[in-house]
Amino acid sequence: MKRPARLALASLLAACAGRYTPPPRCPATAAAPASPGPALVDSDRLPTADAPSLGPVSAPLTVVVFSDFQCPYCARGRLVTSDLRALFPSAVRVVWRNLPLIRHPMAHQAAEAAMEVHAQAGAEAFWRYHDLLFAHQAELSRESLLRDARLVGVDPSRFERALDEGTHRAAVDGDAALAERLGIDGTPAFVLNGTRVVGLQPFAVFESAARLILARAAAMPDPTRVYADMVRDPVVLAEPVDESRATVDPWAGVHALPVPPTAPARGAAGAPVVLQVFSDFECPYCARVRPTLDALRAHYGDRLRSVWRDLPLPRHAHALAAAEAAREVLAQRGPDGFWRMHDLLFAAQSAEDPLGPGLIERLAVEAGADRTRLRAALEDHRHRGVIDADVAAAAATRLRLGTPAFFINGHLMSGARPLAEFRQRIDGLLGAP
Repeated sequence: MKRPARLALASLLAACAGRYTPPPRCPATAAAPASPGPALVDSDRLPTADAPSLGPVSAPLTVVVFSDFQCPYCARGRLVTSDLRALFPSAVRVVWRNLPLIRHPMAHQAAEAAMEVHAQAGAEAFWRYHDLLFAHQAELSRESLLRDARLVGVDPSRFERALDEGTHRAAVDGDAALAERLGIDGTPAFVLNGTRVVGLQPFAVFESAARLILARAAAMPDPTRVYADMVRDPVVLAEPVDESRATVDPWAGVHALPVPPTAPARGAAGAPVVLQVFSDFECPYCARVRPTLDALRAHYGDRLRSVWRDLPLPRHAHALAAAEAAREVLAQRGPDGFWRMHDLLFAAQSAEDPLGPGLIERLAVEAGADRTRLRAALEDHRHRGVIDADVAAAAATRLRLGTPAFFINGHLMSGARPLAEFRQRIDGLLGAP
């Protein structure tokens, strides 16, 4: 079945739009996860009931994503929904809609293949297949579609028959027609409770929109009608804030953060600049900033002391256990053992095996810990008090800190900032020309 000519022309002209600027930190949780509630009333204008979805059906924010499996910007667009779901636990539901562009020859068939996976095996298999399609985006073919379908456990004969017969062609074209009715002709496009954000805008745009929408949703009298009513009357976004014109500089404040005597540290005890790093072993941005911190220590030598502070975020399932294990390595093997464990944990983020109890134990033993003593310390949470004290110190600043967060002589820098920015701030404190 061919698309209507007007829709085909719109898709032909549409561009894969935008550049995504992710947050430079793992954002602090905005609210504690809520217990699931009743499903929301759907919208006739932007229905969700027949589409693959991810997240609770009671979530007050529904993000409908119009996407194309052969669009490189759409592959990066997965970060948008991932970051939103991380920032607002239990408050975000993601709904998939297909918008295959004509310039991408395999996009329509890939969309049909994904819908067959959904039809056969449900939402969980769909999202696994979704990730595989984006991972193999550069090699999409009939053979790769079938290979990846086998990996998620669908019946290959039924799968191939669905592609041959065009079982889901009309549904895919229906998604594209829905996009046209909404005035969407490029990918990726995101519709947040009816509010459109087209292209890979910076994360700050999505976060700002989500906060406005969730604030309005919280004030609505009937929570089950949040989605339907807001799609009919969506939040109107103002122009994005130019952060370079901000009148408040977080660096301007000074926070009293005494360094605990037991905190792992590197650098001279009497250094004129003390850099306290609030970090999380499961945070990718914390891992990303490690080379910057190494470069700072190499450049400033005895003028800089770097201090580790634990801030394991609740959404990182194994961050607290990793912090406890690192503290036990510190207790057994001293600072050298701790920093070896520190490096091993962050390096493990790029390994095939995800962080978990078994890997944490193996890395601690590799860093020099006695296995029996380690297990005993983890079982009785021997170091939880020290970690909780770091978390409490972060909370006492009354800042909603994410990770990594840096306090340089009490001045806040948030996120994995460029090396030049750190040097500029430190040079200012040292009085360097």
